Amino acid sequence: FQHWNGTRFTQTSLKATGLRIQLGHPPGERCPLNEAMWADDFVIIDCDVVHSVGLDFCRCGTTSKSHVEQLLEHRLYATTVSNPKTAATFRVLELFELLQYEANISPFEFFKAIACLTDNTGLSPAKVSSVWSVLDFKLTVLLIRRIDIQVY
Repeated sequence: FQHWNGTRFTQTSLKATGLRIQLGHPPGERCPLNEAMWADDFVIIDCDVVHSVGLDFCRCGTTSKSHVEQLLEHRLYATTVSNPKTAATFRVLELFELLQYEANISPFEFFKAIACLTDNTGLSPAKVSSVWSVLDFKLTVLLIRRIDIQVY
């Protein structure tokens, strides 16, 4: 998104503005033993943008859930089971499923469209790991349907 720097609007990320997402605790409550992402680098794929965010997992004992379970509680689907660095919102998974069935769009084309919405200049290309992760969306959507999770 764009941020006013005092003289003009400049492109920035949620992470650059200082936003941190704390998992495993109510909003506004900080975990005393939080675990920041390795290299403090986490990517969230949503319907209109690819976000780079600061993300902290809970390790204080309030929750004994894995990283993947903590992400799922916040309606984020991790693209890997171990040490996730990228997640997709349930909203984007539902959009992909609809477009895949109605327009036969491939996962790669879908991700390219979202990457263009994020930065159509190509000056800041989306991370390669995010591109390859999105190729698993079809399997992800089928898995969500199979375990009967409601996607809104």
